[in-house]
Amino acid sequence: MGEFTAFLLLLVATLTLSSEVPADDSVDMQTEPQVAMFCGKLNMHINVQSGKWESDPSGTKSCIGTKEGILQYCQEVYPELQITNVVEANQPISIEDWCKKGRKQYRSHTHIVVPYRCLVGEFVSDALLVPDKCKFLHQERMDQCESHLHWHTVAKESCGDRSMNLHDYGMLLPCGIDRFRGVEFVCCPAEAEREADSAELEGEESDVWWGGAETEYSDNSMTRPAETEPATTEDDEDEDEETETFERDENGDGDEDDDEDDDEDDVIDERDSDERSANIAMTTTTTTTTESVEEVVRVPTMAPSPPDAVNHYLEAPGDDNEHSDFQKAKESLEAKHREKMSQVMREWEEAERQAKKLPRADKKAVIQHFQEKVEALEREAAGERQQLVETHMARVEALLNSHRRLALENYLSSLQANPPRARQVLTLLKKYVRAEQKDRQHTLKHYEHVRTVDPKKAAQIRPQVLTHLRVIDERMNQSVGLLFKVPSVANELQSQVSVLMQRVQAELSQQVSSLQSDGRVDGRVSYGNDALMPDQAYSSAPMEPGPGRTGLRPP
Repeated sequence: MGEFTAFLLLLVATLTLSSEVPADDSVDMQTEPQVAMFCGKLNMHINVQSGKWESDPSGTKSCIGTKEGILQYCQEVYPELQITNVVEANQPISIEDWCKKGRKQYRSHTHIVVPYRCLVGEFVSDALLVPDKCKFLHQERMDQCESHLHWHTVAKESCGDRSMNLHDYGMLLPCGIDRFRGVEFVCCPAEAEREADSAELEGEESDVWWGGAETEYSDNSMTRPAETEPATTEDDEDEDEETETFERDENGDGDEDDDEDDDEDDVIDERDSDERSANIAMTTTTTTTTESVEEVVRVPTMAPSPPDAVNHYLEAPGDDNEHSDFQKAKESLEAKHREKMSQVMREWEEAERQAKKLPRADKKAVIQHFQEKVEALEREAAGERQQLVETHMARVEALLNSHRRLALENYLSSLQANPPRARQVLTLLKKYVRAEQKDRQHTLKHYEHVRTVDPKKAAQIRPQVLTHLRVIDERMNQSVGLLFKVPSVANELQSQVSVLMQRVQAELSQQVSSLQSDGRVDGRVSYGNDALMPDQAYSSAPMEPGPGRTGLRPP
């Protein structure tokens, strides 16, 4: 009967595997599509026909900053497949022949990385084989949408509660990009796992890269013995390479902007990173319920970071290089965070191997200790990111205010010229309106960022955002209304300005409507420095539109 059950399990697993990665009829896939990355090197993807890893076909793409970016990259390198999601692999793998970004030659140096699986078509859960004496279990929480690391930890703790070890696991019920509502897993008795451990290969002297810039720093198993000598790294030429920035697309605002406007484009939700390699010995103290265990663990970590670009950015005054300075500070912040997180994950792996000899309660204490350590690092990084973003937002806002004020002053000067030239007035009016639109787009982009990372805070600032959008609207109407103080210019430009303002009003109405769907405006609280106007003081009272002048509000 046992043999028959084992045969059925094998048959079901085989059938499930055959449907797990559906492919187009035109593609003969021998292996599952996957991508891997190691900062400073070109991304790698697996050839689904040959099963071999190949470098980025464009020769330009390095570390991807977000899960959305990783999904897009999967779709780019596998255009013939219907890639619908990505999930972090359970185990790290060794990949050779990485090509350094910006160079044609390849290196034989091996990197151990955790790749991402590119899921094809409708999601199908993994087929998990259940060895003898092992148990197949699963947990689902429809009220949660969590990361790979979260569900890995849930599975590991569940096995630990049964005095068993986690043998294998897979995600269930996708609810976002690399986010899921459950996990299926196989728990095995400790003696069965010990047999499996004895068969594992010793880790190579190599660098390790744990996923993209927003990777949840999975604590997946990676066998690496304590090393007695420093591991070999790439040659000095590679050591001296400058940090690489991510190849990320930035969405513009659709305007044909002047060169000086480029720094105003604000891409808040990028999460860039870089990483360097070396090996050092670390001492960790793990306090359990029965004893304190001091272990010396030799783990791969990073070379010293370059000078702290974050502190330099925060302390230095803003200038016209704001966009590039912010990018450098972001990269420095993420690199430092990754250094710390990579150290903790390797400590965790070694501590778990050591904890196999400890009582059950101590094993749980080890897991809890490192979970708290990871959470503390994430909180620390989140706070630093928020400080960086807020500083950048304030400086971009100051730049926008300066450009808008200059544009408005030029427009008003053209109206007061003797005699005023209609074409010049129209050109300068358009530049002023574009400056106001930049302000609006910046405000909305910031709001979308806050809504993504902190919905509760987004709800709190929504009234200020709406008020700021209306301040922009009133300011534009007041400025356009000044045309009517110069009848000759107003008559000549009336139709063109009406079209311009109708388009602006339609865009504003749509934006305000989408924001108001979640709440109402409560008072007129200025969001940021929106009062930087020329010395002229204009009344804020609403103005009635002139007869037959749609979109214009003369004083």
